[in-house]
Order: sequence, then structure tokens, then C-alpha cells
Amino acid sequence: MPLQINKEERENRELVLTIEVDQARVDQELRKAANKVASSYRIPGFRKGKAPYHIIVQQVGLPSLYNEFVEELGQVVYQEAIEQEKLEPYARASLEDVKLEPLVYTLAMPLDPAIDLGDYKALRVEEDEFAIDEADVEARLDQYRDQGAGWENVERPGQYGDMMNLNVHSVLIDEAGNPILGEDGSETVVLDETEWDVTPDQENPMEPAGLDEELLGLKAGDEKEFVLSWPAEGQSIYAGKQARFQVKVNHIQAYQKSELTDEFAQTIGPDFETVEDLKESIRVTLRENAKTQADNAYLEKVLDAVLAQSTLNYPPVVIEDQIDSMVSDIEMQLRRFGIENLDTYYRQTGQTREQMRESFREDAKRQAERNLILSEILRLENMTVSQADVDARIQLLLTGNDPETAQQLANMFRHESGRAILESQLLRDKSIERIIAIARGKGDELPSTDTVETPAADTADTTATDTTATDASGTETLTEITTEPASESADADKDTTQA
Repeated sequence: MPLQINKEERENRELVLTIEVDQARVDQELRKAANKVASSYRIPGFRKGKAPYHIIVQQVGLPSLYNEFVEELGQVVYQEAIEQEKLEPYARASLEDVKLEPLVYTLAMPLDPAIDLGDYKALRVEEDEFAIDEADVEARLDQYRDQGAGWENVERPGQYGDMMNLNVHSVLIDEAGNPILGEDGSETVVLDETEWDVTPDQENPMEPAGLDEELLGLKAGDEKEFVLSWPAEGQSIYAGKQARFQVKVNHIQAYQKSELTDEFAQTIGPDFETVEDLKESIRVTLRENAKTQADNAYLEKVLDAVLAQSTLNYPPVVIEDQIDSMVSDIEMQLRRFGIENLDTYYRQTGQTREQMRESFREDAKRQAERNLILSEILRLENMTVSQADVDARIQLLLTGNDPETAQQLANMFRHESGRAILESQLLRDKSIERIIAIARGKGDELPSTDTVETPAADTADTTATDTTATDASGTETLTEITTEPASESADADKDTTQA
């Protein structure tokens, strides 16, 4: 007997299915459940499995009998509803409510996103100029020079940042300049160091204040005597006291970078004969990096422009699946760092997994909408991947690996699942290449494509792995159904978990 089904489409591309199950079918399931209960539990006054149906209902209640079959029946009913109504779900449906007597399932089934890119082929986006700064070249040269830098003896007077090797003897003195004697009659020594390495530092000076400044200007072999005091309000054990310092400089070292010579350039690499060769290599690298950044920025600019003229209507599962993918990536990275207990990690960071999900929502929406745009371009342009495309990408990915690793990677990419991922990446690259060419006014220079449009569901399947986390395969399953009597179950069953 056909199911009684009511369909109502929401604004966000969800189809609400209200499915009422024939009472005769429900009664049959109830009796099966009652027999199962009677065979598993002893009913007072009856042998196991022999209690009549109405007695079992009195003992355990109808809701308990419903719970014996309502989840499994829901799976079957959902599948029948899809076939009966000839529906093509974009992703798995979620259960919103279950009511008993009569048995009615309410489900939200995502539909294919409705994407209108407008006149995207007329889109033109201006590119920003990019250039490299010679100051960046010099900064990179300084990095190379730092690699060969080290401490070297100098004959000049000491400066901030130098390492000065000293002999220091310091004793406390009274206001008249006489040493303060201890109980044993000896001088109170503050410092008595030989071969003491210190580095005068203007931002982080030594104590007492003024010691760094007294060392400046001294050269190797110089001797100096001076008096310094500690402030009375300070935290030092010598607060409010003064001391006489006798200093002799043994030697001074400065941290010096390598000189920028042709010989230095040759130490950086065999391809550099002169400093100019090294500079040009740096310029090439900086230009490549700048171009990559400019290309990425231009792609974002183009996708923003397409999005601004487009109309997108998609089910909530698109965003939820994108968030799932982002959270999964984070948790995978944590496990790579040896963090297996993710609950402990969330507690230590002061947030829950749900709070992390919400923190990703804005970025997930932005990424998901761009993925939808790229998927629609694939569909409209009827793009495909050839065997030559796959082979070329595999060869590129294998470059630089040892033979054994290369063979393992080749086998993985040629396997069904690995190939699907590879094809998805290739299709995404092709859609990006197409929209970039159009935005530059060079769309006609790319190979022509068939104007016949392919079904949206097919495109979703080929791009799901790389461009979205959405399961667009139309899997006709329904899971995690739980039942309480009538309206009491409504709130409990409403969640965003995809069935």
C-alpha cells in the first residue's frame, strides 16, 4: 500500500517529508515487537513467549513496543518514500520528529543547491600590480650573512651589544669612600670575578644602574675605577648602599656578519659566482612568491565578484558538512602531534567541540559558497578529466620521491578512491582556470567545451571530495531514530546530525 506522504519545500532548499505509515502495517510491527518482548522477558502468570498481546501491552506499554522497531522501520519507510516520490536527495535526510498513533515520521531532506551565477561569462576583474622591493632583497642577503655571523675580537672601544671579558672587584663603601668592614674585619665584597663575560645592554641594564654605561668606551687592556649606588627603595640586598668597582678589560668581541663579497656568495651555493648572481636568484624567488600571493588574491577577488552577482540557495547541511571537514582536519593535526585525548585538549583550551564548530561557521560559509560556485562552473562548462590529465598529475606528484614511495603513491592514485580524489582536484583546478581566464577576458583562448549541461547531482559527486564536505551521493539511508510518545519526542529528535 502506498505511503501517505506530504511534501513541503522550505526556502533553504530542504524538502520536509511527512510520512504516515498505514496502521495495519504498524499493528503488524507491534505484534512482532510484542512476540520479541514475550520471548525475552517473563510475564507474571504466563510461560515465556505465551502471554497474549494485550497483556504484554499492559506490562511494557506501547511506547516500549514502538521503540523495538521504529528506527528500523524508519529506514525502510524513508527508502520507500524516495522511490515512491522519485526524489533525488542532495545528502542524507535528518529526522525532525516521530509521532505515534498514527505513526508519522517528519524528515528534512536536503535538495540540490540552486545556483544562478548570472552572466558570469561577461565578468571582468582588474588585476592588481605586484612588484618586489629591493629592501626585501637586502633583508634576504642579511639573513644569509647572519648564518655565517659570529663573535670576533675587536680592538675598538666597547659598545652596546659587545661581549666584554672583564676582571671585576667591587666592595661596599661608606659615604667617606672607606670600605665597609664585616664582623670578621674584612671588606664586604659585592663582586669578585675574573674572565667575566658581560654584554652592555641599553634596554636590559645590569645592576646597579650605571654599570653598563661605565663599561662603554673601554678597550682591551684598559682599567677603570668608579663608584655606583643602589636606590634606597629598590629590592636589592644592597638597597641604599654604594660600592667601589675596579674593572680591567681583558678583551672585547663583537657579533659580526660575513662580509658581502663574491667569495661569500660562492659559499651559499654552487650556482653563484658573484654577489650579483646571488641577488638575482633572490629576486627571482621573491618575484615567484609575490606572483603566487597576487594570483591567490586575484582568485579571491574573482570569486567575490562572482558571488556578488550570483544567487545561491542551498540547504544547511552544506555549511554543517564544511564545518565537519574543518574540525576533522584540526583533530587529525592534533593526533599527528600525539594528542589523542581530544576531550582533554578541549578542556585545556577552555572551549568545547561545539564552540570550536561555531568559531568556524563564518569561514565555513565563505568556503562552502565558493565551492558551490566552482562546482556550478564545472557543470555549466561541462568539464571532464581525461586519462592524460590524470597521468600528468600523478607524474607531477611522484616527482622527487624514491622509487618505492613513488610506486606506492602511483598505486594509491590509480585505485578507485585515490583516483576519485585526484579527479576531484583536477576538476577544481580546471574550474578555477576557467573563471580566472574569463575574468581576464581570455575565456575564448581556452579549449572550447561542450555546451550540453550535465545534471547538477553528477557534478556534486565529482567535486565532493575536494570542494565540499557534503555527501552529494544521494545516499538513501536514515539513522539515529529514537522515539518517545507523540509530542514528547519532538525536541529530543531535532538535531543537526545528518541521518
